[in-house]
Amino acid sequence: MRKYRSNASSSVRFEYGVELAAGLAQFPETTSASLDIQTINDALDGQHQKRRALRVPVVKTRAAARFAEHNAERIIRSALRAAEIEDGGRRGRICAAVFPKGSTPILTPAGRAQVKSMKDLVDRLDHAKLTGIDEFRNAWSPKLGAALASLEAALAAHEAARAEHDDAFKAELALRDAHHDAVDRAMGVVRAAFPRDRELQDVIFPVLETTTTTREDAPVEEADESGASAVPAQG
Repeated sequence: MRKYRSNASSSVRFEYGVELAAGLAQFPETTSASLDIQTINDALDGQHQKRRALRVPVVKTRAAARFAEHNAERIIRSALRAAEIEDGGRRGRICAAVFPKGSTPILTPAGRAQVKSMKDLVDRLDHAKLTGIDEFRNAWSPKLGAALASLEAALAAHEAARAEHDDAFKAELALRDAHHDAVDRAMGVVRAAFPRDRELQDVIFPVLETTTTTREDAPVEEADESGASAVPAQG
């Protein structure tokens, strides 16, 4: 009797289950086992399809977060250039107050870390007491604030999409385990029903192809970053 590998994907388990249920249904002694396999098979396939559908929002919100980061960084660079122009050169009074270490510490972080660095930037600008900074502040504080809000919203949407997907994947993994256990039980039923007929035992269980036992739908935690903070750095 043959069984898929312990790391088999949901698709592999489902196809195996369809064929196994058909084999078990051939004999009255194993009809109940066939129904058990069909039940867990349908549950696994349904959860797999649900989880796959939830992957689409993860990818779309990841793209939105990437563009929100790009826009925020563009605004930051433009604000720094405007401050240098206002100062009449680099390392002037406004730059020293608002960009004390230049733009690198603000642009280098990603995800939530960049939100924090950008919040600090906006806070420095809003609370600067330099004489003559009001015109620069009035021009750039709204732009920086809007870019920051967009970045925060995009990251929050991606985090929510990831959380929903990951919860669905946990449920799918639990069903994979249940599927594996159901196959074990079916093997016990077949052995009890046909104790001395190894040939019949084997023909009931599907022939496995080595190319179908790989994990073509590895969990998101294995496929990309863990946590939304690294989202903008993805390729």
